[in-house]
Amino acid sequence: KKSLRGASKKREGFGKSVAKFGIASGVAFAGVAAGVAGKGISAFADFEKGMKEVMTLLPDAGEEAFGDLSSQVKDFSKEFGVLPDKTIPALYSALSAGVPKDNVFEFMEVAQKAAKGGVTELETAVDALSSVVNAYGLENISTAESSDLLLTAVRLGKTTFEELAGEIYKVAPIAAAVGVPFENLTASIAVLTSQGVPTAQSATMLKGALAELAKEGTKADQAFRQFAGEGLAGFLEGGGTFEEAIMGMAAQAETAGVSVLDLFGSVEAGQAILSLTSDGGAAFSSVLGEMGNSAGATQAAFETMDTGLSASFDKIKANLAVMAIETGERLAPHIAKATQLILDG
Repeated sequence: KKSLRGASKKREGFGKSVAKFGIASGVAFAGVAAGVAGKGISAFADFEKGMKEVMTLLPDAGEEAFGDLSSQVKDFSKEFGVLPDKTIPALYSALSAGVPKDNVFEFMEVAQKAAKGGVTELETAVDALSSVVNAYGLENISTAESSDLLLTAVRLGKTTFEELAGEIYKVAPIAAAVGVPFENLTASIAVLTSQGVPTAQSATMLKGALAELAKEGTKADQAFRQFAGEGLAGFLEGGGTFEEAIMGMAAQAETAGVSVLDLFGSVEAGQAILSLTSDGGAAFSSVLGEMGNSAGATQAAFETMDTGLSASFDKIKANLAVMAIETGERLAPHIAKATQLILDG
């Protein structure tokens, strides 16, 4: 009997403890639920606003397209570990740059792999790749090829993907217009930066050199025509290479007994060609050969960077961010009713 009475008291005490715990935990869990709901609603509101901004670029698309793109953004974020608030601005940039809606996420995938492999932001990679593809035309160079060549320039030169992304717009349009292949352009930047020339100055120097060579009547154009018999654009269109063109300028200077600098009106423009040909073109030729084997550079760099705890944490954070958005999306209709009542009041 004594044992039973003792057990009874312990049972009652345990029951009271459970009751107290239940009340306390109920309040705690309610607080957590409220926090999750609040964050979810806020996350969904920001997500919806961002997607509506994207849809301003697609005025003829309807609600179905909005839903499809929203789902693709979430899937992309979860797969690559990119927070939605980074994915949406990049998507906006890609569409505004003229990437078709139907294959924009194929473009985004290459850009994200380039960003991950090049240690930069997704939107930065989108800007760089769209600048190259728009300058040269998709019929002449693919997004993947552009990315591979830029990352190879990073590996062989003294530059970063972010620096290249910020400067490539200066020189890609004129290089494409003259007929200089992108692999020759990236090889030139790699050689110049490896010699200590900053990326921004390298792009400016190359732009100046190409502008002088391409413009009829300039000092450089006249010197080029003396050995080629035609302008640079015609020479390249007829099957000549950029390497032959710059080495021809070096030979022309040697024949005339002057420096390559003397064949250009601008010191910076002449310096670009002088730097590329000063060793008989050996460095440029070697780097150009590497550019020819650049296929797969983006995937290789991405696979290296997409491992380890940091990459795993990125994916966890992105998945949690998408979960918060989807939680808010489910609560949104109820919140909308409540806010309408408040507005009416």
